[in-house]
Formats: sequence, structure tokens, C-alpha cells
Amino acid sequence: MIIVIDTKNLALYGGGIAQWFAPLLAAWLEHRTDAHFLLLGPPFDQDFLPSSGNWGHVSIPWPMWLPRPLRHPYYDNVLFPRAVARQQPDLVMSPYHDVRMPKGVPSVITVHDLCIDELVGVYPRRIRSYYLALLCSNLSRASHVLTVSQTSKNKLRERYGIPLEQISVIYNAVPEHFARTVDVEDVSDFKSRHALNGRFLLYSGGSEYRKNTSRLLNAVSLLFEKDPDLKLFVTGSQDPRWSAALENVLLKVRDRIRFAGRLSEEDLRLAYCAADAVVYPSLCEGFGRVCLEAMEAGTPLACSDLAVMREVAGDYACWFDPYDVGSMVAAIEKALVQNRKRIVRDDRFQSGSVQRSFLAAMDAAVYQN
Repeated sequence: MIIVIDTKNLALYGGGIAQWFAPLLAAWLEHRTDAHFLLLGPPFDQDFLPSSGNWGHVSIPWPMWLPRPLRHPYYDNVLFPRAVARQQPDLVMSPYHDVRMPKGVPSVITVHDLCIDELVGVYPRRIRSYYLALLCSNLSRASHVLTVSQTSKNKLRERYGIPLEQISVIYNAVPEHFARTVDVEDVSDFKSRHALNGRFLLYSGGSEYRKNTSRLLNAVSLLFEKDPDLKLFVTGSQDPRWSAALENVLLKVRDRIRFAGRLSEEDLRLAYCAADAVVYPSLCEGFGRVCLEAMEAGTPLACSDLAVMREVAGDYACWFDPYDVGSMVAAIEKALVQNRKRIVRDDRFQSGSVQRSFLAAMDAAVYQN
């Protein structure tokens, strides 16, 4: 049996989908030694993959010669389908839903969220139309669908009529480095290296359209007026979306916002342990990874009151309406006065449980076809 796997996300991105899929792919290769896996996509770091001898990489050069807005559409709709056709696979699997699945070949796609469908007016019309068209096309062709929460599974049934038995929930797993013990001295050193004297909020959710960064900045502006020592610590760099959002806040507010750049796994863990509270103001998610990381670190959490966040965090968070800045401010203030919380480890999100769910779903997809 020949199984083709879309590895575009492993090549282009380091977190998010790639972080979810990499350990699952490695486990799958070791589990199904009777199959031959062809990993289709641009070159990527393969050090995490097992030496099982049942896989190979088929390189598809990323179309850098095209203008940036055309690269994804050309790759998704031309280069990837052509490469799949040449391999004549028995099954095609993608950890996302944006490469066009072939007709007449069993396929498994992953729908991490339906935010681009739900958030009308938040995403640019061109981007929303493109990804919705591919989502609908691939859902009509897929023999099975993976998603990352029961909330998203229910939405797939309600919005697209996908039968529940055709959908498997494969949660995100707690990153292994979050389970390591952290020394007080390491936390102190981290705060010193990043000039984080006094109290600070941690935001680690990125700047994508649904992340609600403008309202977050409005909320911290109000909090800064009340607390002259409070800071906001943001993982990642000040990209164009952040720069545009920051233009609307006062200079004295911008001066109290620290951009960390790309943090190592260990430093990200330390950031959670050092923070006085974590804030997660997203308008829509398919899973609550930030919730999971805060719970694993025992850090107070102020979070958007969304069904999927409740699914992950239960009663751990201080909840707020993500469209209401006043509600956000009140929840953050509530989180800031909490002490370190008891670490919460839910069996659903442990790597062993997640891998078993994934392998069972993929075995069913393989044997069914």
C-alpha cells in the first residue's frame, strides 16, 4: 500500500499544525511498517522521523519564482495534485485542508477550525473565498475527516452535514518540554534576560486575523493606567499586523510591551512559569493550545469564553467576552490576583492518548479503503 502525505506545513511552519502533526507522523511510520509512505512537499527537517525504512520524501520545490500571493494557490492546485497523480497512491492524507485532494482516491483531511467560515468580515474576502472553496471541495472528496476538538466535530456536522462517524477528534498534546521541572533560578534568569521587572501578562497566541490583538491592546492600555508596573510580554516578533495594531495605542503603552522574538521550547516554558497571568483573547479557535500550556504551567489564565476553550480548560480560566474590552479587563484583573494554580493534566491531552486516537483513526481509514 502506498500512502501519500502532504508535508507542506512541516516545511513552511514551525508551530501550530506542524507541532501537532510531527509526532503523529513519526508514530504512524513506526506503526504501519507494512505500508510505504511518500512524504510530498518542499524540503523539511526530517530528524524527528524514525529510521523505519518504509518512507521516502518526494520533493516539490516551493514556487518562489511566483509573486507571493500566487504561491499557495499554484502549489495547492497545480504542483501538489500533479505530484500525487504521478505516485498513484492508495490513500492521500493531509494535516490541513488546503491542498486539493484528488478525485477517485481515498483521502483524509484535517480541519483544525472553521474560523474562516464563521468570522465574516474578519478575514479579507479574497483569502476567505479561496480557503472556503478548497474546504468545501476537499470535504466533498474526503473519505474521513480529522479535527482537533469535539466542538469542531459538532460544527462540521452542523455546518457541512458531515456524518459524525466520518469524523475523528485528535486533540493537541501537551508539549513534552512543558512537563519538565522548572527551577526558580531559571525563572529569575529568564525575567532578567528579558527585562521583565515587576508583574507581566503573557500573550503567546500570534497575530493572525482571528487573534483579536486590537482589543487586547485596548484592554492592556486600560490596565496600564491602573498599574504603572504591569507589562505585556508577547512571544514572536513585531510583524506588520502587530505594527498596524500598535499604531492605534499611545507611545507610553507601546513602551511597556516586550516582543520576545522566537523563543526556544525551554524559554517558552519559562515564560509561562514567570508570567503573572496568561491572556488569550481569540475570537475563534479549533483548539485551545494556550489554555493547555497555561494549565500545564499552573499559570492563571484569562480567556475568551468560547465553547472550545471551555472544552479544554473547564473551570480553570477567568472567562471574558472577546468582543467586550471591559469584560476582558475584568477577567485579566481577576487572573492577576490569583496565585500560582495547581497544575492540571488531563488524560485527553497526553501524548500517548493522542497518538493512540490518531493511529486508530488512520487504521480505520486504511482498512476501510
